[in-house]
Amino acid sequence: MEAKTLTSTDRQLLLYDIFKSCEQISFEEITSRLPVGRKMIQRDIRMLTDAGLICVRYSRKDRAYVHSGQKSVFQESAEGRYRTHLLKLRRIATLMTQLYMVDDSYYFGDSENVYTCKMCYYDLFPDASERMRQRDFEQLNRIGYDISYDNTQRRYFMWEDNGLREDFGVYRENGKLKRI
Repeated sequence: MEAKTLTSTDRQLLLYDIFKSCEQISFEEITSRLPVGRKMIQRDIRMLTDAGLICVRYSRKDRAYVHSGQKSVFQESAEGRYRTHLLKLRRIATLMTQLYMVDDSYYFGDSENVYTCKMCYYDLFPDASERMRQRDFEQLNRIGYDISYDNTQRRYFMWEDNGLREDFGVYRENGKLKRI
């Protein structure tokens, strides 16, 4: 299996995956899943905070990042490419938590009557283009949220488990993050 080089968006979404599954998480627990430095983690946390996805603070007592209890808010003053990136992070993070399908693996009839994750995508984002959906599904696949198309049933199937993974399969090679 070929390793894929992770983008900064992939890295930020994997960090979000950690925070959405834990009430508190230490720096060591983060770096055991994502081999990156403290400054990069802090920048990514700032970006996830600006996207309105998390609201955390570092607790010296617990030596961990903890959810602050406040509601996370999108940074409306963001402009240009930064705003576009924040909106993309928010959209894909929404898919990580809200995308679903009706799983009827014994269904072999008219597949158009089955609620698929593609239908769910367009319910969540009605103004999205087909190309945007394809890119978003590709991004989810890169970070381990498998979505695949089954030609026999003519519909998309998606991952099963939403729990925190012990290992993301991420490693550092020649200064770049890669994932198996």
